[in-house]
Amino acid sequence: MPPFRANDRLQAMLETKPSHATTAARHQIELPPLRNDIDGTVSSPALDRGASLLDPNTLQILQAQAGSSPEQVERALAASAHAFQTGHWERSSAEERAVVLEQIADALAQPATVERIARADAQTTGAVLRVTRQMAQLAPYAFRGAATHLRSGALSKTLPGKAGKIEYFRRPWGPALLISPWNGPTAIGSHKIASALAAGAPCIYKPSEWAPHSALLMADVLRDSALPSGTFQLVCGNRDIAAPMVGDPRVRAISFTGGVVGGRAIAAASATQFKPLQLELGGNNPLIVFADADLDKAADGIVYGLSNLNAQWCRALGRVLVHHSVKNALLTRVMDRLGRVKLGHSLDESSDMGPLIHQRQYHDVLAAIEALKASGGTVMQNTPLPDLPGYFVPPTLVDGCAPADTCEEVFGPVASVHSFNDTDEALALANGTHYGLAAYVFSEDEEAARAFAREIRCGGVKINGYSLLSLSASAPRGAWGDSGLGEEGTTQSIEFFTGARVVGPSPQDLIGG
Repeated sequence: MPPFRANDRLQAMLETKPSHATTAARHQIELPPLRNDIDGTVSSPALDRGASLLDPNTLQILQAQAGSSPEQVERALAASAHAFQTGHWERSSAEERAVVLEQIADALAQPATVERIARADAQTTGAVLRVTRQMAQLAPYAFRGAATHLRSGALSKTLPGKAGKIEYFRRPWGPALLISPWNGPTAIGSHKIASALAAGAPCIYKPSEWAPHSALLMADVLRDSALPSGTFQLVCGNRDIAAPMVGDPRVRAISFTGGVVGGRAIAAASATQFKPLQLELGGNNPLIVFADADLDKAADGIVYGLSNLNAQWCRALGRVLVHHSVKNALLTRVMDRLGRVKLGHSLDESSDMGPLIHQRQYHDVLAAIEALKASGGTVMQNTPLPDLPGYFVPPTLVDGCAPADTCEEVFGPVASVHSFNDTDEALALANGTHYGLAAYVFSEDEEAARAFAREIRCGGVKINGYSLLSLSASAPRGAWGDSGLGEEGTTQSIEFFTGARVVGPSPQDLIGG
């Protein structure tokens, strides 16, 4: 295998970038102004956070960042509690809720709405437009899937009992807090919102302060729907407004997607109140390539895992585990493909990959690469950098580190490479971190691949492919270890927001009857 050297490229990235007279007008879009939707009233977040949202492609200022005041947060909590106490949405029939959800889906599916959401996400997150457009198209499916689940009767059933008919039904725990991340904000946010509303739960949605705009556009649609006042609310801000809502006793369930540190803080704050938690916290996902694998398929999977959504998604590639006999041949194929990846402006239709979202994320990823180098790793890159001053990091493999030095997730386009000699060693490597979200297995022996995959301690394993799509719309998305708590999916997420109730005539006591 020829040597792939990237030290000069990496050094150039670590140095201060020169000022560019970048002509970006054709890519600039008008972002919607930040606004809250509290108890049916639209208002601006009251606090100036003294910071600006930058275009990750050009570093130009897009918008001032703002946060909700304690008074605004309190109004949202009070309105949500009032909506739950009155119970108008909870007591509506499954069919009535399904109709409203489908009307929301229809509005979100309008081409102009899809495009506005897609372009806002691409502009702020750095994910390329071709991908954010696909993510925006998932939003209506989340609401339609929730409507279908309601119509299936899953939340209300009749069971036989010893003394007569037994009613088994599920009702919302109470107001729900939904916290979504900046990566995949539309797909993740719409799933949380649709699930909570289908469950009959009033919900407060706090999008990421780095990518709130698709949430603002979705809120416009929900505001025009038939939802009772206070049933859906949106508040803008950062963790400073999330913390008081997490600890407030009026919030009875929390769905959070984000990092392990945030998940632990939410779990600790919720423990004494016994709040149900749905936590999806990321992973350090392995891709295992056996000696009999189709190396072209495996190379395509590695490149996808390193570039799709700029590898800023929870099921992105973290570690390549490859049989020693095919390692060089595999890496040659990967490097060749990486040379053809177009790293460019996220709003350019021809870009395959865009920049990282913000400066802290950019420097964290570069620091992780440097740390792996210091641990003995050899950096391999082959994707040209664009002539733009933004937060661009090419897809990166690092070979030669000890497995113990690669246990932590790098939330970006960086994956370590490790070789193995037999199946036992491969499995030990695959299960060798405290995460357990996703894994990918490449082998032409599907039965052997299935048997191996069943032993990986993670929520889902894909065989001979890498995709954003779930293996089945009916299957849950699970998380093991530090990757989270609970399961996601249409059925699982709706039921998460509910508790079971059972009502019926009692059988006669067996003693003294």
